[in-house]
Amino acid sequence: MHRILRFSVLALSLLAFSKPAVALVEARVSYGLLATTADLGPLCPTCTADAPAIVPTIGLGADVIVTLPVPLVPGIGLRYEKMGLSASSNGVEFDAEYTRTAILFNWRPIDTILYLGPIFSYGISHSTSLKAVENGTTRADFSADSVTSYSAGLEAGIKLIGFQVGAELGYMDFQWKDAKDKAGNAPIQDINMSGTYTKILVGISI
Repeated sequence: MHRILRFSVLALSLLAFSKPAVALVEARVSYGLLATTADLGPLCPTCTADAPAIVPTIGLGADVIVTLPVPLVPGIGLRYEKMGLSASSNGVEFDAEYTRTAILFNWRPIDTILYLGPIFSYGISHSTSLKAVENGTTRADFSADSVTSYSAGLEAGIKLIGFQVGAELGYMDFQWKDAKDKAGNAPIQDINMSGTYTKILVGISI
């Protein structure tokens, strides 16, 4: 009797963790950061004090992903992010904001109650702003006409009764090309905002 009971529990456990849990539609919100490595000094050549060390951009986002119940076919969706940073030192303050809309692809070789797999995004629409203020005077005010971005990472999490909680870690290449300074005291230049990113995600699946 005990053997039968143990076998039944084992069989049910294996079934729970081996049965695919592919959802047709997922909607989730995220809180994340991008640890950029940009050098702020060259972006404010007229500042009299040293530029502050850059801090990670942080903010909120949202994803919608559609996955067809077909083996080896990746999910596809859209990602929206609104991020920003604020760093100050010696009377110089840098503030940056950006929005990013991207096409999203994910593939989960493990997709049961637990899920794990690679995730990729490619930016299709961006808005950017980076401003330097020294003692109340605007020294630089950049925006970029041409922006490119893509990311590659790994996502993992748990799904239970239509709800999901997960995390994502990866690298984003984020280039603000031909950035112009509205203050008129810096040349057109490229701003590299690339770096490691991480996200915490909460959502629902149908």
